[in-house]
Amino acid sequence: MDIGVLTVKDENYHPNRRLQEAASAKGLSLALIDPRKIAAGIDKGRLRIGGLAGDKLPGVILPRQGAQISNASIVVLSHFQAAGIPIVNALASVLTARNKFATLQVLAANGVRVPDSIFVNSGEAFWGAVDTLGGYPLVCKKTAGRKGREVFLAENPASAQAIVKTHLSNGEGLILQQFIPPGNGRRDFRVMVIGGTVAAAMEMTVPEGDFRSNFGISGSSRPVALSATAKEMAIRCARATGLGIAGVDLIETGTNGIFAIEANYAPGFKGLEMATGLDIAAMIIDFTATFLGKNKSMPGA
Repeated sequence: MDIGVLTVKDENYHPNRRLQEAASAKGLSLALIDPRKIAAGIDKGRLRIGGLAGDKLPGVILPRQGAQISNASIVVLSHFQAAGIPIVNALASVLTARNKFATLQVLAANGVRVPDSIFVNSGEAFWGAVDTLGGYPLVCKKTAGRKGREVFLAENPASAQAIVKTHLSNGEGLILQQFIPPGNGRRDFRVMVIGGTVAAAMEMTVPEGDFRSNFGISGSSRPVALSATAKEMAIRCARATGLGIAGVDLIETGTNGIFAIEANYAPGFKGLEMATGLDIAAMIIDFTATFLGKNKSMPGA
């Protein structure tokens, strides 16, 4: 096969279906690889990969499991990389992007502006962070999550206590972050960066009575012409995290500039395609094909 997409979802999942369509249109073979069915082995010092259809190795791997990729799947991804199969995005970038706080660390260390944030792993640290961040309301996030489902708002001590009791007992920790309220000039963007260039962007809507703007929550988006500053910030986010394909979330405030919220290594793009009319799947396949071409041109390939 030319392209292997590492995913636990089938062809009915929008990104998988669209990627299959785009690959087929370009004469490339693409297979969905369920990491749960892969046998990563070491036989007399040589790496072996079992469980692939026809036992045929892909020319390039495209990881598409998102932030909730399991440790078992990371082992499989690492095995593909160790076996010399190119990966888009690379393992190190996936490990950074799967963890929201690790992403913020890398962005801040590279001079990208992010909201004030504190990672906590105990109730005592939680209450101290509330004071450090200036009190309520505060956004509370799990380090991994998708479609805004693991993001909560602590509006007061009572709601904060409920969050601590429910979400801070599993040893995974929480991110506390300054709250940027909807309205007052706030605008929320999802930017697709491919190969160091902004490929598409949309503005997302915050539903009435909510504070999150994820397309999976609102189902609403529209195309947007980004400012030069927003474009540059999105590109810097992708570069800092080492992501060749990145879905970057930005929030622009009315008075306090632009913040980078996160960078996703396997972003959904249904909303982007709906909003812009662009063939995002084809762009992803084109970029992935460049890695495939380099692999095929290597001696002994």
